[in-house]
Amino acid sequence: MIANVHAKTTTAALACVTALWLIQAAAAENDPSKVTTEEVRAGGKKACEGGKKFKIAFSHSVSEAAIVKQVRHFADKRASELGCVTILHDNTQANNLEQQINAVQGWITLGVNAIVVTPIDESALKPFQKQAKAQHIKWLTYLGKMEGSDGFVGFDHAQSGQLIGKAAVDWVKSKKIDRPKALVTTLTGLPSIAPRWTEVEKQFAQAGIEIVAKQDSADQASGLTITETVLKQHPDLSVVIGLNDDAAVGANRAVTVAGISPGKIFIGGQDGSVEGLTAVNQGKAYKASAAILINELGANVVDLALNAVVGSGPSFAYTPTVLASKADQALLDKLIANYKN
Repeated sequence: MIANVHAKTTTAALACVTALWLIQAAAAENDPSKVTTEEVRAGGKKACEGGKKFKIAFSHSVSEAAIVKQVRHFADKRASELGCVTILHDNTQANNLEQQINAVQGWITLGVNAIVVTPIDESALKPFQKQAKAQHIKWLTYLGKMEGSDGFVGFDHAQSGQLIGKAAVDWVKSKKIDRPKALVTTLTGLPSIAPRWTEVEKQFAQAGIEIVAKQDSADQASGLTITETVLKQHPDLSVVIGLNDDAAVGANRAVTVAGISPGKIFIGGQDGSVEGLTAVNQGKAYKASAAILINELGANVVDLALNAVVGSGPSFAYTPTVLASKADQALLDKLIANYKN
């Protein structure tokens, strides 16, 4: 009888713990920003304690990008540290949907434990998501979210926009610029990342910074062309905010070619790419980047997938974003060093 009571009590306790975890997991899914890096890491470590081996597949839409290569490097590093994970990478480049579909199909056939994917076309990938889940393969998304996913490896676009927007506002105020004008680049085809520019718009409106141009740009070529055009119309342009560092690097080249004094304009990017961080480190027109901690992001690819497979911790989480500028040289140096590993 005592044994039976003990068993029932233990079962009830486990049920309570499980229920509590499910509530916490649901809350995390609604607000991944509430999940700490420590919780994510602890879950990943716990998943490996049982001695089981796992295969996690990671597909990014632009695997050729330097920042993506480093994220994959840090994912591999985390897998090596844990010792229970094999990471599989695909070769999807330039948002090639066919390449991504072929990779995902292969992983489903192989029977991996989890797939982490940057969805190029959510509707096209939906059937494969269903196939994966039917075979008990966990489906997580990177950058963008998909309904019905088992996890999310991302970063807070609102935090990014707020950080770079505030940095620009503070610079404008410090320079006491009369009637400041700004160019802001967007990517309207991806509404899930809209806070990267809408948060900037909010701060600029409150600070009296006029946005004279707002155009789609996520690469250096278009960033260069757009900025050149806007400078011809508004030679007194004070601020350029890039949707990402690529757009901002292109803008920086346009400003340099135009011969604008670095002290008269603020260029800011987002993501913390090696080119963006290097430009910031030069201390000229490129003043700041809202930089993702890519070492933590790469590790999150592994740990969040493991947590989804085993249920050992949160599977939805944001990776922190920080402001990289010359004002904090130590942090800037650390972020640049992430690309030298």
